[in-house]
Amino acid sequence: MADTSPVERQALRKAARRLAPLVLLLYTAGYLDRVNLGTAALTMNADLGISTAAFGFATGIFSAGYIALQIPGNLALNRLGPQRWLGLLTIAWGVVAMLTSLVQGERSLVVVRIALGAVEAGLLPGMFMYLTIWFPPRMRGRITAVVCLPFYAILGTPLSAYIVQYADGMSGLAGWRWMFLLEGAPTILIGLLLLRFLTDSPATATWLSAEEKAALLRITAAQQTDEKPRTGLRDILERLRDLRLVTLSMAVGLLWVGFAAITSFLPLIIAGFAEHTHTRLSLVQTGLLSGLVYVPAALVALVWVSSSDRRDERVKHVVGGTLLAAAGTVLAVNASNLWVTLLGTVLLTSGIYAALFLIWQVPVAHLRGPVALSVGIAMTTTLGNVGSFLAPYIVGWLRDSTGNFDSGLYFIAASLVACAVVTVAGNRIRATPAPAHPPATPRGDIEETLAH
Repeated sequence: MADTSPVERQALRKAARRLAPLVLLLYTAGYLDRVNLGTAALTMNADLGISTAAFGFATGIFSAGYIALQIPGNLALNRLGPQRWLGLLTIAWGVVAMLTSLVQGERSLVVVRIALGAVEAGLLPGMFMYLTIWFPPRMRGRITAVVCLPFYAILGTPLSAYIVQYADGMSGLAGWRWMFLLEGAPTILIGLLLLRFLTDSPATATWLSAEEKAALLRITAAQQTDEKPRTGLRDILERLRDLRLVTLSMAVGLLWVGFAAITSFLPLIIAGFAEHTHTRLSLVQTGLLSGLVYVPAALVALVWVSSSDRRDERVKHVVGGTLLAAAGTVLAVNASNLWVTLLGTVLLTSGIYAALFLIWQVPVAHLRGPVALSVGIAMTTTLGNVGSFLAPYIVGWLRDSTGNFDSGLYFIAASLVACAVVTVAGNRIRATPAPAHPPATPRGDIEETLAH
């Protein structure tokens, strides 16, 4: 449906201005508390005697708790509402992130990472589900790109490196311990902001006029209701039998191999390339270069998803992004100059983010109703996190085995090419028809289809 109504445009602008900054804060807090471990590793690994493979395992094990609670977490969002659920989750992972400052070795680091994954399990699927409530399919590529801008890397990585370098020794604590404390505390404040200002749905938005509420409910195919969806085992099994959904969710997992490896190891990779090219970098310089890589990547990704939205096309844009990322990976490995290596890394991150903003919409494009969407989105991000679990350990093990990150980066490139192939193949599978039995959700649920 073309957005030609002035009321619709006004309502969407209001929603974007109020909600996008809150969701961006949510995403930034979640990912900074997840990926700052890569910056801590510059000194923490030596302090605690942790090998690169063990560090990769501790990084990836985050996904164990994440995977276990992914689907229950998104169903809890349906019952509690986004405002309460996402706000409370954010406070919880802020507390766990601060507790990371107390780790004494590999075992305690693994325990804290599992706990962090468990409390963050509702983040991505809950956030994606929230966007489907407020924005029509034709806007979701752009709005996802805006709320997922990698400020956690552009600003967070240099900040993390600065804290690690200059807070080292304050009150007898290592700099990386201060980093976890100082970056976990603001997350708790963000959770309180979400509890105060996030709005569950257009139907409950006191800051919209009645006409604007009706316009948003109409273009998102939502209906005003106070009823809570009910979910049974049958709903979950229906999604597990959906070959198209499962296959395309595997493609998400392959993309997340690259995403998880880069977000976990980028500071170490850049430090390793600098050493290989006989370039001396301080912790802060390493953090700045790691953050700067994401600036052009974010701009490329924004242009790419805008093209996808204008053309109402997802699959070709996802494939193009993954192949660009694979090409960048190969360039980074084979460069003999640090700046050419950084160019390859920019192409890698650009392609990954361009595809990442869009790929979640492809597997669930045929699903209707809040329960089907909740389970489908959660399944998609669950299989994505299988890639997140495996990638850091494999890349870390390859680094320890070979003495450099080259083989690990080739593994990432192969996964990205496989993602492109599986995306094309999975999209050709016919969607599983809706079950003939009455759905387990009450009248008045969200009824919509995510656009390809």
